[in-house]
Amino acid sequence: MVTVTSVDYEIVVNPLQALEELFSDKIHQVNQLLYKSAYSKVSTLPLISSHIIGSGGKRIRPLLTLAAAQLCGYTNGDRDVHMAACIEFLHTATLLHDDVVDESLLRRGEPTAHTIWGNQMSVLTGDFLFVKLFGLLVQDGCLDVLKLFVKTTQTIIEGEVLQINARTSSTLKREDYFAIIEAKTAVLFGAALELGGMVAKATPYQMVALQNYANNIGVAFQLIDDTLDYTSEQPVLGKPIGNDFFEGQITLPLLILLEKLNSKSQLLSEVQSILQNVEKDVTDFKRIQGLIYEYDVVSSIYREAESLSEKARKALDVFPSSFLKEVLLQLTYFVVNRCN
Repeated sequence: MVTVTSVDYEIVVNPLQALEELFSDKIHQVNQLLYKSAYSKVSTLPLISSHIIGSGGKRIRPLLTLAAAQLCGYTNGDRDVHMAACIEFLHTATLLHDDVVDESLLRRGEPTAHTIWGNQMSVLTGDFLFVKLFGLLVQDGCLDVLKLFVKTTQTIIEGEVLQINARTSSTLKREDYFAIIEAKTAVLFGAALELGGMVAKATPYQMVALQNYANNIGVAFQLIDDTLDYTSEQPVLGKPIGNDFFEGQITLPLLILLEKLNSKSQLLSEVQSILQNVEKDVTDFKRIQGLIYEYDVVSSIYREAESLSEKARKALDVFPSSFLKEVLLQLTYFVVNRCN
């Protein structure tokens, strides 16, 4: 993993760990609020909620909310904790729905909720968490924050529909793919940082900076995630390798491979035939994986992710030097180089 060195600040080996340590007390409060808010007299609902809330996530989105608030000068009060819990509730609710839609068997290395309790219970628990989320937002009482969550939720749903439609499309383009990942991944990063800025009453320049940082790091994060589906190992990803391939998801590794094979009609036809086959098997995956390595697809994606990472770092120029800023700068390297 790449790290950044500075004469002014100690070297941070793992920026996620550094954020967890910086905000350990607040993240503890976030977790307490999540579990408390997920309570219901119907015991199955908090049981399933606890399963997904406690399934080992890094809490990167609430950490970004807390970081953005402090970066923009928020020092007193617990509204940042409240907003951090809200963004994690939104993320958790969408995960429950996504796992049903995608028929995913594992989430962070653990069985998904729908494989234990069934699709109906999983979807209803996701709905339950959405309701709990908007209850917290009503309690907060800020119309601008409520509008942000409505817009973010709508965008996530639209992204999911776009992704489902893309499974049956034989002509998916790069712009379609980026529209999907911006809607499904980058928008949550953006909302997380924007919430922190709103809590701290950030200046317009600071808000633009946070949004640019979030969008670039969010897209870079998903590019690497999609690449690791072909290059990583199950214990690292927390889900079966090849998950996107077997679900029929056309992600950037496949798009670039198809571009590189455009002048090789026989290979292109073979790959297209494999992708259109509903009953894909491990042999098919190994063949596609081998071609991805043979045609140097991975390097192309890492270069693109590194370019986005650089844009994210540039966005933070508006903020003065601090240890927290240094950690956020290093996070841009971490999302690209994790598991590389």
